[in-house]
Amino acid sequence: MSHLNEPEIIAKLPEFKNLGEEMKLASGESLKKVYVQKNDYIAIVGYKVLKDFARFTSHEDLSNDKIDYAGKSRIYLTGLKRRGVYRRASEAILRQYNENYNCATPDHQCMNCYNCFTYGGVIAIKDKTQAIKSRLKPTTSFSIQSDEEALIDEEEFHNIVHTDFRMEQAEKGEQKKPSLYTMLLVKPGTVFPFIDIIFNPTKFDLAMYLETLRRADAMGYGSRSSLLGTMETKIIAITDNLKISHKDLLNKIKVDEAGNVNITELKALFGSEVIDEKQLETLRAKLPELIEKHKTEIYGETSLKKSSKS
Repeated sequence: MSHLNEPEIIAKLPEFKNLGEEMKLASGESLKKVYVQKNDYIAIVGYKVLKDFARFTSHEDLSNDKIDYAGKSRIYLTGLKRRGVYRRASEAILRQYNENYNCATPDHQCMNCYNCFTYGGVIAIKDKTQAIKSRLKPTTSFSIQSDEEALIDEEEFHNIVHTDFRMEQAEKGEQKKPSLYTMLLVKPGTVFPFIDIIFNPTKFDLAMYLETLRRADAMGYGSRSSLLGTMETKIIAITDNLKISHKDLLNKIKVDEAGNVNITELKALFGSEVIDEKQLETLRAKLPELIEKHKTEIYGETSLKKSSKS
């Protein structure tokens, strides 16, 4: 297949679904389509290469997230953290095409726009409770390299002096002393295979996802600083019949001492589902016209006055 042709997996997707459309229930009540999710999906399989230093931590002691998995102690990057970065990047994209778009994570969710219909949302107010389940599920990603290979050799020592505000002691009201801590960072070149799943997928979802990836990778995924953890993403395959696991990714992707990534074995598992970067770029490039075409459904009740920043 020529890389200029649309792959079958993309060609059979609908262009767009209005998940805000209301459906009539047997009871006579109305319900938005987003609350009636189906089990159809596409899984995007690929890998991310860390481009600068990072820290991925969920612990009070600020240590990097590590786990014994598939024969090694590995660094892991949770899907929840990736999804948070994706959502913020997606918000920025929608705001680029509509400067009045004001739905934002985590405190001002409108529950009626594309971002809420994709990444979910909650309104926890008595008699007004709503909950939309996320349609985009990034799974936890594990490093190809062991934690010993992935982490820097020596810890960085940091001394934080709080000069912009006073940190008071709870009992005596005394100002706290500077904070002392160390940082053990993940090295550039560490490879994180991933599987991202989109439920009820459309061509617009995939185009939006591709642009979101581009921006999220530049924003970074690391903890403690938005300047840490920038990445480069390579997509290997897109499938609607996921048969592989993360262990398959870790066993089939090879990284040599020079940092070169070999995906030959993994591509063999997917056959015709292997995707060409030019095919993906063709779809991503259609995003502006798709946003314009479906802007009423994308922005919901938000003002549709388009920003001049397109």
